[in-house]
Amino acid sequence: MILSLQTPMYKFVLIASIVLITGGMLTTAFSLFSPLWQVAERPKYAEIHYHGLWWDCIISDGTLIPLSDPTPHTSRNDEKCANKFDPAVQHLIRNALESRDPTLKELLFHRFLPHHKAVIFFSVFTFVFGTIGLITGACSPCFPPNSLLYVVSIFMTSACSVLSDVIFVYGTSKKEELKEDVEVHEEDMVQNRLGLACYLHMLASCLFIMALLTAVASSYLLISSGKGREGCCQSKKDYIQQHRYNHDGRTVFACSRKSCRPIVVIEDESL
Repeated sequence: MILSLQTPMYKFVLIASIVLITGGMLTTAFSLFSPLWQVAERPKYAEIHYHGLWWDCIISDGTLIPLSDPTPHTSRNDEKCANKFDPAVQHLIRNALESRDPTLKELLFHRFLPHHKAVIFFSVFTFVFGTIGLITGACSPCFPPNSLLYVVSIFMTSACSVLSDVIFVYGTSKKEELKEDVEVHEEDMVQNRLGLACYLHMLASCLFIMALLTAVASSYLLISSGKGREGCCQSKKDYIQQHRYNHDGRTVFACSRKSCRPIVVIEDESL
């Protein structure tokens, strides 16, 4: 009775795990292309800066303007955001690094920083291991040992995603310094906080961890049930023959020697 319940149970848990992995990968992909990884507010200039992994946006008086716009208080609707690798943006960043003006300190956040590179690097491996996990998970009913590889793949997927979150949070908590220490007035202070995309990536990490737990459960149920081979790799005819051989066969002859095998007769109901 317990084995009969384990057979549909491992399939249900396996499907739930695959759904969680797919949801985590889609959430990760959406967060990578969003500029809302870090939000910097400049109350003095009535500006809100959105810092993404490779592109940034500035909102001033409710209007999106390009980062390289020399007059930030004028609205231009044709350009909304700027890439971190834009030559104009790179020129502004070089000026900020060489200047002692504390009002330009916020421009340092528009660089392609190490924690941005780390998130992209680990995200690539998140998708690689996640794809491997989906393939091995879908094939585990055909070959039960695949379920162990499935667990390892999802573990690596979860580890890469969590490492991305830890490195990014640590990188954003570090204070950026100019070449020389200068006094920064209170009205020139920049208020930084984590953005929506960062929290979405953390949500994806939680989905991967839940997928890992369900993958372990499905692997245990699949191996302990012993019925994993009756899965997607067999045709209906082969499945019926296998089932009848295991349950409906009658042993009519047997011997104790190792060189001979029992003779099994399967009754054909179609005759």
